[in-house]
Amino acid sequence: MSLLLWPLAFIVGIILALFGAGGGMTTVPLLIYFGDIPVKEAIAMSLWVVAGVSLTAVIHQRVWKVLHMKLLITFGISGIVGSYAGANLGIMISEQLQSILFSLLLVIVAIWLLLKKSAPTPAAHKEKTFNYIFAAGVGVAIGILTGILGVGGGFLLVPALIWLGVSQMPLTVAHSLVLIILNSVVAGSRYAETIEIDVPLTVGVVVAASMGAIIGGILLKKIPQKNLQKSFAFALLLLGLLMASKNFI
Repeated sequence: MSLLLWPLAFIVGIILALFGAGGGMTTVPLLIYFGDIPVKEAIAMSLWVVAGVSLTAVIHQRVWKVLHMKLLITFGISGIVGSYAGANLGIMISEQLQSILFSLLLVIVAIWLLLKKSAPTPAAHKEKTFNYIFAAGVGVAIGILTGILGVGGGFLLVPALIWLGVSQMPLTVAHSLVLIILNSVVAGSRYAETIEIDVPLTVGVVVAASMGAIIGGILLKKIPQKNLQKSFAFALLLLGLLMASKNFI
């Protein structure tokens, strides 16, 4: 295990708090390359790390003050269903396939972030009615992704919430963090039935990343998201290419 695991775990927490996304996408490679953890176990551990760090960010940012409960319940229930189904799939498929799918996900998300335009202003969505059918469908899809690859799904939750009218970044991050906790705990519990994880190491990563999440919560209101988005996208692209090269070379 590399000593770089701990400072990098701290950075993972900052990323998750800043974007309401990216925790699982950075935690899985972190555990594989710096913790010497097998892919399937890294995915199982990542779910608990992301859940723990997201909980820290939720408490620190007091997100319950700004939550839209009906939307949260819709995403939550559908996400739980999808997460359980995705975890079952993740347990059944091979580690190599999971690794390939994960690297592909990183590359796709990185390209999407590099190409994506700025979100509409809050005024553009002021009178928008929430589409609960769309929310439920997205919730199931994100839950399945969470279960298979150990990612919280915030990178999809954030744009989905913006489309539904939650257009201010701190608000989308708030909703995303709560939903990530629900999905990750459900999928993590299913993995725990068949895959044994290193509990002390998992707790240590959670603590390091949670400290980063507290710092990220402070920075969220001070750093322009546009300046961070491209750097984050390039980092994901690099991780995706590294994981892909491991499978094909």
